[in-house]
Amino acid sequence: MSKSKRRRRQPLAAPAQPTIPNVQLPPVAPAAAPAIYNPQGPGQQRDVVASKDGWSEYTLDDGSTIRLKALLLDTKRAIGQYSPDGNPLYIFQFAVVNQVIAPENLRKKG
Repeated sequence: MSKSKRRRRQPLAAPAQPTIPNVQLPPVAPAAAPAIYNPQGPGQQRDVVASKDGWSEYTLDDGSTIRLKALLLDTKRAIGQYSPDGNPLYIFQFAVVNQVIAPENLRKKG
């Protein structure tokens, strides 16, 4: 009986790093007052009365399609808290739903 040789695994190639262009952004004027926000502060429950749901779709280089959709689970308006421009602050809870649609040649047989 002969011993089987162990095959040495080849290291995986590092993924290519995306190049980010060096863009100079214009200076941003500082806000009149720092935005301070207390997520544990009192909040008023808000109900959704209208909704428009949609999927975001991404096609990968292997032919797979990824579909994503955010579902709003809960919304509260923070009482007495406002953004620097005067809009009321809201606290959201989301769930992300995803779906992968792979071409036949990538699917497991059997």
